[in-house]
Amino acid sequence: MNNSSLSYLTNSLNALARRAALLLLVLLGASAGAAAQRLQEAGVAASFSMGQTLARQTRLDVAQFQLQTDIDGSRLDDTGNRFSAYARVGLGVGRLFVQPEVAYSSVLGQAYGIAYYSQPTAPWPNLVIFTPRLQRFEVAALAGLRLGRRGYLLAGPVLAYNLRETYGPETGGEVYVPLVQSLYRSVRPVQLLAQAGIGMKIWRFDLNARYEHSLTPYTQRFTYAGQTYDYHQATSQVILNLGFLLFDAHRPWRAD
Repeated sequence: MNNSSLSYLTNSLNALARRAALLLLVLLGASAGAAAQRLQEAGVAASFSMGQTLARQTRLDVAQFQLQTDIDGSRLDDTGNRFSAYARVGLGVGRLFVQPEVAYSSVLGQAYGIAYYSQPTAPWPNLVIFTPRLQRFEVAALAGLRLGRRGYLLAGPVLAYNLRETYGPETGGEVYVPLVQSLYRSVRPVQLLAQAGIGMKIWRFDLNARYEHSLTPYTQRFTYAGQTYDYHQATSQVILNLGFLLFDAHRPWRAD
């Protein structure tokens, strides 16, 4: 892919992220402006997640190093947690609702390896394994459909602000440290994702399972020793969510 194509793709993704952010703000503003009597539920939740960070490039030669992104053949085995607060606002008198949500999540990333020869005459390369942690703040604008009294479906966009990790000292240290630092700095600060799931309310507990996948990349490229390399990563995860309702307009724990 030439530079003009990369520039066009980058501009398109940035424009998509800006439109998604505007959509989220509009939906959240509409929810906030809804009449108080239309607030149906509000709660807090904690989640256990199993994620996967997939790189398009499985082998990448970088100066004297080789980056290996497929040393872990497992899928959806990187665990993490998510903590959120949310509200559900009914739309009219039907079964539809919107669910604005704010969250913080932290999940292990894919284990990658850097292979290099410590000496020109060494018979075997050294292999260093590193596992980044994906940490981010999220704002979601989900739409839902109730299935009877307790069940529901959820789907919608999530706008994430990714936090960049640091690795090792800025100067000195092992020879591979500057490369790892370049990889960590390649994380895009803003990312658009999508979630879909199914849930059920049981007393004051709110249980749901979701699948999440990135719509824009987690990383696109990195620069090392003055040269730029393609480094496209997508993220996905399964989220098992346990919520506790602080407010329920139907108060099922009193009616049962």
